[in-house]
Amino acid sequence: MGDEIIPIDGKQDDVDNEIVPHNPRDPHNAHNGKQVSLVSLSLNGKYVVTYSEDDKSIEGWIVENSEPILLDPEANVYKLPEVVNFITELKVNDKIVCYTYSDSNNINIFEMSTKNQQIKVNPPPENLEFKINFKKDGNLIIFNNDKISIYHSAHDKISLMSSHRLSSYNEVITGVSIDDNNIWIISPHYLFHWDLEKFQLKFSYSLRFTTTYTDEDDEGDKSKNIDKKFTVIHKESLIGVKYCNEIAIFLENVHFPIRNIQLKDTDTKIEFCEVQNNDYLLAFNLPKKDEKKNIVLYNINDINKQPIDVSMIFNENKFILYEYNSESKKAFGLVDGKFSYINLLDLNWHEFFESHKDDDDLVGWNDYLGQTFKYYYNDTLAIPDMENIKSLHSPSKSKNMKEIRSLFSDEYENKNIATKDINFNNQKYKWRIELKNYKLDKLVENPDELGYLDELGKLDKLSVYSDKEFLCSKDLGIKLTEFTRLNWKILNNNALALRLNYDNIIIYEYDIHNKCIKTQYLLYKKEGLIDFSGPILPMIDTKDIANLKKDNHKQYFTQLSESIVSIIEDERCLAKYGPTLLSNLVKSADPKFTRNIEDIYNKCIKLVKEDPKRNMKFLNIITSSMNDLYKKYPDYILKFNSEMFMILDPFNERIHSDGDYSHFCTLCDEVEIRKIDQSIKNIIKSIKLIIELIKLIIATILYLAILILLLPFIPFIIILMIICLIMGLGEMIPFLSIFLLAIPYYIVTSKPFNMEKQRKQQIVLIIPYIDYSRYPLEYSFWKEIFYPQSSVFVNTCKKEFYSNWNGEAIINFKWKAFGRIYYFIIWSIFMVFLVCFTIASYPTNSITQKVRISLYQTSIAFGFFHLIFELRQFIWNPRKYFSSIWNLFDLSAYLSATIASIYWIKYDDIPDWALSITCILLDLKFLLFFRIFEYFGIYFAIIFGVAKRVFSFLLVLAIIIASFAHGFFLLLHPRNLLDSLNEQNPNDSNNPWTLSNTYNQVDENGNILNETLIQVPSENTNLFYSYPTSLLATYLFLTGNQNSLSPWAPKPTTENTILFILMAVFSFLIVIYLMNLFIGLLNMAIEKDNDRALYLVQKAEVIAEIELFYLLPHQRRWRSWFPEVIYCRVDVEKTRIYIKEAIKKGKWNMDDWPEMKHKILKRLSVDDAIIDLAV
Repeated sequence: MGDEIIPIDGKQDDVDNEIVPHNPRDPHNAHNGKQVSLVSLSLNGKYVVTYSEDDKSIEGWIVENSEPILLDPEANVYKLPEVVNFITELKVNDKIVCYTYSDSNNINIFEMSTKNQQIKVNPPPENLEFKINFKKDGNLIIFNNDKISIYHSAHDKISLMSSHRLSSYNEVITGVSIDDNNIWIISPHYLFHWDLEKFQLKFSYSLRFTTTYTDEDDEGDKSKNIDKKFTVIHKESLIGVKYCNEIAIFLENVHFPIRNIQLKDTDTKIEFCEVQNNDYLLAFNLPKKDEKKNIVLYNINDINKQPIDVSMIFNENKFILYEYNSESKKAFGLVDGKFSYINLLDLNWHEFFESHKDDDDLVGWNDYLGQTFKYYYNDTLAIPDMENIKSLHSPSKSKNMKEIRSLFSDEYENKNIATKDINFNNQKYKWRIELKNYKLDKLVENPDELGYLDELGKLDKLSVYSDKEFLCSKDLGIKLTEFTRLNWKILNNNALALRLNYDNIIIYEYDIHNKCIKTQYLLYKKEGLIDFSGPILPMIDTKDIANLKKDNHKQYFTQLSESIVSIIEDERCLAKYGPTLLSNLVKSADPKFTRNIEDIYNKCIKLVKEDPKRNMKFLNIITSSMNDLYKKYPDYILKFNSEMFMILDPFNERIHSDGDYSHFCTLCDEVEIRKIDQSIKNIIKSIKLIIELIKLIIATILYLAILILLLPFIPFIIILMIICLIMGLGEMIPFLSIFLLAIPYYIVTSKPFNMEKQRKQQIVLIIPYIDYSRYPLEYSFWKEIFYPQSSVFVNTCKKEFYSNWNGEAIINFKWKAFGRIYYFIIWSIFMVFLVCFTIASYPTNSITQKVRISLYQTSIAFGFFHLIFELRQFIWNPRKYFSSIWNLFDLSAYLSATIASIYWIKYDDIPDWALSITCILLDLKFLLFFRIFEYFGIYFAIIFGVAKRVFSFLLVLAIIIASFAHGFFLLLHPRNLLDSLNEQNPNDSNNPWTLSNTYNQVDENGNILNETLIQVPSENTNLFYSYPTSLLATYLFLTGNQNSLSPWAPKPTTENTILFILMAVFSFLIVIYLMNLFIGLLNMAIEKDNDRALYLVQKAEVIAEIELFYLLPHQRRWRSWFPEVIYCRVDVEKTRIYIKEAIKKGKWNMDDWPEMKHKILKRLSVDDAIIDLAV
């Protein structure tokens, strides 16, 4: 019978496979007795397949817990077809076997059975290098060409379920590994952990590999992909990454490696294993002929512990190790040439650890380790015992005071002291809790009187004993009342967890090294429920701290401070709890925690300075609370900007001359996984095709245009051809013709002026604002539409954050990634809105009524489009919306144009004043779009910045002018305010008729006649007939127009004397003094606001608005747009200039991280004379 091989191109090769029956199946005869090359276990650990390269065969084995391993009696040996030279990867799920062959460029799938039935892949994957694996649910995962495909596995067919594209912002992906529910993506600097179910990033880890990344293998073969040098293993809370001969071990959700290991051999396999209730890293080399088998156990926690060679214990059992399964704890290999397995728990490990065992075995399942990191596994906070803590919180298990008293003994001399002993898990030590108060006796004598007692007693002391020997104690002083409920639990690491009432939890731990009891955790919850659903313990929040202070629990405050100190001291706990803890402490603004805030800040900065490669992400703890620190402790922002002024990329500190990167080019190492939608994929292909076609048309037009420009030179070419013919050089004519046609092509395709761009020396900086612009991963779509969650970047659009290159780099990255595209789209939509309304409102008869209505309808549609986004901004934060001058301009422009359009359509007319104001607002809005460009934006920042600074002065000036206008009105108003223009009153000196010019008639001889002519007065004759016109007259007087006061001639009257006194005072006080003072204030304000940082703030606000209200919720979670870490490439020469200016301005403080600053100055070769000027 023949088996099928399905090549990747979808064609079937008719190759007969030989199926060799084994009846009965003899394990010794597997692979005809030849050596096993590869072993693969199913995820459930019940089925194994082996491959022999010498025999070109695959065998299936059944694994049972209580029986020896057996060859599958229902499956025949599978012989490889002749086209398969060797297998590169082998995977199995139950009896479905998948393998890749021929440099991983081909894939074959079949079912281990008597027929070894071939299984077709629909659709077949592309003919590229594969990585394969099965999930626990049986689905097949195929990764090739940056595409992750998930296939549903059936017995006769494997069908595609979904495909996702893997991409990176800067093409930094160097390796990919996929297991059951995890995708591990490796870049030169980081390991990214993605969820295979949700395709969502879980966490990223900082690598510290020293091996140079290359596309070649050890033999110089580039055909083998780099990711084959990578191995990622995962067991519970441990993650191991191997590249070549380097290993980094991580604790889940802790970004720095807890251990780095150097192997002697690059061809070594690693697994986590459990031996005597302790976790180790098991490293063993793959079996080869005549090679010594090295099997080594590495201490995961302590770098000072030497690796333990355990080859002997395997050799005693004549066992050659091939594969280890950490879940089933079974090791698979050969025993006397027979494929078998052993359980590591059954081996005699005692003699291997006897010499390593500590004198004190306090921690139950970490007995022998003398660790650098104390009690690393089962650590109270780093690896919390969530199950026991959850059970502790069960209301049914809490005890009231009477039940508590019955559990405590009183066998000691002092009858007012009752005790309770609680044994450690290993029974060697015990906790002792002491209750102290004479009122406890009344619990037995007369329980009915408890309601009259405010305090029944207190948890007085907590002690640790070893047998009868006292070791240490801790004073508690926790008061107990009739309402007190108490429960306790011993955690895995023998820490004592106490639950007081329903919502107060305290965890104590015995520090064996310092012989003392430490408070490791305290939670005081008065309102709401405690959430234990996460991987870490919940932190006390600001409301809880306020309640703690309000209830005056001094003993809790002391223990809370102690628990905070324990978190700060432990790097692992600080990495996990630091962001939440610092945020809560800052928001509480309690002076008792000021020292803790400083300690957290200093610890993070210290760790980064000590080892930037390992600890750079500790800055996330600070940046996550930047907004609250800025509001309540602004000095930390100035300190942070000074210490982190400029940081070289710790992974890449050399000077670069490669690449065509521009100055201040921002980059990131993030990766993205997005679902492949075939329709969208086709649209993108069509768009790319159209773009290429447009490029071709433009190039053709340019070619023809240049060819036309060369027409005047054709006569010279013809003359040259004739000369060639005369001289017998006719063979040169074709070359001249080709040369003439090639000139335009060369001009079109070459760079300007035929000069290559000179590559400049650059350095790579890392931006210290870690995780500055990321958004929470969990969100509700509809809630995000109106109430989007903000990021630290959105909340910190302040000048202090953009006073150096760090803030500017973040803005440049966002602008380049998505900001410019969305901004120009918004601008284009507004331009359609503006043009439609402007044309519709233009006073001309050339536009028909129908066209005008269509234009106004279009204006209404686009107006509502813009108003929807304005409404969303208002709903999100009304106060912030109206405090922004930009929003007021936007709202007035959009709203006025929309209302005007609706009004015109309804009434077929609109007042000219309304059109005038609307068009002015729209034109100003168009002008404001230019504020995003630095050439214009700096002036916009100055204009509005100065206006904010002098606003109070302008307000004072306006009140003074209004006061003088009021005085002038009361002094100069006509008696008849209602109809002074039509009623003459000679007795009223302020009547317009009295103030009007008079003209005498003159006869022919020049004699003045008795008749007098009076000029008919107008409203301008006396502008002081009302208060509003008095304001206008006073303003005109301020600008130098005295016509409003000229009708009043100097007369020896009291009114006129007062008038001219007021005029003199107004002229001196307002026109001379205050206006000149105003000009001086403007100059001072301009100097302060002539700062590039204000322009950057302006740009940051625009980008923040685009993020929150124009991007969709899922787009705000794209890693390539909102990375955790941003890098920036800067020109060496421009960096020198920037540093020199910073030194002169006093921004370059050599005392702040002197090692980094000296390193930068040395790289840039800055003059010593300039360095001496630094602070």
